[in-house]
Amino acid sequence: MFPDVLFNIIQQGLCYAIVALGVYISYKVLNFPDLTVDSSFPLGGVVCIGLIQVGCPFIIAIIAAFIAGAAAGFITGFLHVKFKITPLLSGIITMTALLSINLAVSNGKVLIPYGDKTTLFNNSFTKLFGNDLSMMALANIIILVVIVVLIKIVMDLFFKTKRGFMLRAVGDNEQMSIAMGCNSGFYKIFGLCLANGLVALAGAIYSQHMNYYDNTSGTGMVVIALASVIIGTAIFKNVKIIKGTTAAIIGALIYTAVLNLIIALGVPTFYLKLVMAAAFLVILILNTYVFSKEKKRKKGDVNHA
Repeated sequence: MFPDVLFNIIQQGLCYAIVALGVYISYKVLNFPDLTVDSSFPLGGVVCIGLIQVGCPFIIAIIAAFIAGAAAGFITGFLHVKFKITPLLSGIITMTALLSINLAVSNGKVLIPYGDKTTLFNNSFTKLFGNDLSMMALANIIILVVIVVLIKIVMDLFFKTKRGFMLRAVGDNEQMSIAMGCNSGFYKIFGLCLANGLVALAGAIYSQHMNYYDNTSGTGMVVIALASVIIGTAIFKNVKIIKGTTAAIIGALIYTAVLNLIIALGVPTFYLKLVMAAAFLVILILNTYVFSKEKKRKKGDVNHA
């Protein structure tokens, strides 16, 4: 029983880790509170299942989901940069529009099963592990670990490039980056494209993992992702060897474990969103009054020495 619960937490946490990596770009790197996430996540799922059902290979469907998410991020960034709409309102406008678009693509269906189609988690590799639930879960974890690690490595390498440095510069100090000749508008749009592309990619992977598309799957996703990023960065902010991307991944696993623990204690599932909001509030309070004070105390000790 315990291994099954643990495997479920790891699988779910790794799916959320990809979302957290996307939100890490918008929230931590760009300092852009983007609410598009709640709709770009199911957008990835509906694009993926739509293509797979018409015979498209799941790899192509996943890439298409990333492109669709990047397009959603482009719209949010374009609204903010070209029309000077605030980040929150830009995200809300795109998110609201996508609610209808997602339903239109799914022909008004809220739930769509994949059936016996070949997917990321139903292929020749996963069939090597047999029909035992624990072994199937292990196969899924291997696939998810490979994907998450690859995304993390690519992100870390990208942040070391010129474009990566400029993206960070726009988030850290936009005015200074403009003074240095940086097109901040371009990098904001570019960063939001990457962020929402990853979120939609996560939606495509998550829907294949669940073996069905759920139009409501994005509800509260921005809370999960933000909580994951804040938990990870707060815990490892003073650990130099832990990169921000790694911290976001670990934060997603921790947050998922906490949610599953609360459910295991007997809290009814219809209270899950309330529990998520309460847990996020606790995390924000701890980050403001505990982790920040601890950081200031250590900095003061260093200066005193």
